[in-house]
Amino acid sequence: MPINPDTQRETLIWRWRHFNVFSGPEWHRLLALRTAIFVVEQNCPYQEVDAKDPLCWHLEVMHERELIGTLRVAPPGISYEECAIGRVAVSEAYRGLGLGYDLMNNALGFCRARWAGGVRLSAQAYLRTFYESMGFSVVRGPYLEDDIPHIEMLKTPDVSGG
Repeated sequence: MPINPDTQRETLIWRWRHFNVFSGPEWHRLLALRTAIFVVEQNCPYQEVDAKDPLCWHLEVMHERELIGTLRVAPPGISYEECAIGRVAVSEAYRGLGLGYDLMNNALGFCRARWAGGVRLSAQAYLRTFYESMGFSVVRGPYLEDDIPHIEMLKTPDVSGG
């Protein structure tokens, strides 16, 4: 059951973990959510599990023991010269509550605290305005990735280091 954003936000559990510390069932739960969204919901058969996951940090958000959102952060040099945010996913029942913004803000803070430089991502083109609202700018595209229009976006650090 979705949360009431005005009264239940404090009940959400946010957790960062490196791939190496997931148990098998925990990793399965994360892949199940990502596959439900990126493969099934978007009707896009592609290799969702890739060689980057073991090198990444993964953010999970839980509500009442249910994984409702996730994303991954690749350190600099894995996907791009900068650190990269990807696989941003919110369970369909929990969309429209601002959790995408919360996930991204958490990830941006995580990146800022660990690495100098900007943050890069490959976004589905329809999400351009969402990412622009968070300070990202288009640097390449559009291009097709797995038959879905994407754009490469970059958030450069501001004077305060953000």
